[in-house]
Amino acid sequence: MLAVKFYHLRALIHRPFLCLPFLQMNNQPFMNLLVQNKKRISEAEWSCIHAAQQTAHLLHNVPDERSLVHDFPWWQMIPCLICASSILFVAETFYNSSYLDHGALVQDLREDAETCLKVFKALSVNSTAAHKAADMLEGLSQMRRSTQESKISGPPSWLLC
Repeated sequence: MLAVKFYHLRALIHRPFLCLPFLQMNNQPFMNLLVQNKKRISEAEWSCIHAAQQTAHLLHNVPDERSLVHDFPWWQMIPCLICASSILFVAETFYNSSYLDHGALVQDLREDAETCLKVFKALSVNSTAAHKAADMLEGLSQMRRSTQESKISGPPSWLLC
């Protein structure tokens, strides 16, 4: 649980930088500032995504659904997983190229987000919050599918350099 909390805090610290250039591309004065700090922003964004991935990877060590529901303090884990999974879905949605800057596969982001979704579905039997989180993630997943169909444009070209 300590590792989950660690990665949760790390993701929260760097979350303001997630997709920042893409979200601010119409704000030219702000974009000029972003260009000057491109490397630092990219590193902070990567730290956010990596922390979210590490949170999902911790769930791979859970042996079965029963131990997850009965042996873990899942009520403390729900906010951490909501944060991680939403970061993963957003990053996957906005980066439609095969690789992110630091070599992460976009497909890996999808798989990690799906891992979080499976955990929420398992916890939703005993938790209204987990059920709502599962519904939210299902909505994000459907949004992703619809954006793939409408061919959303990628991040600004300077970010891809």
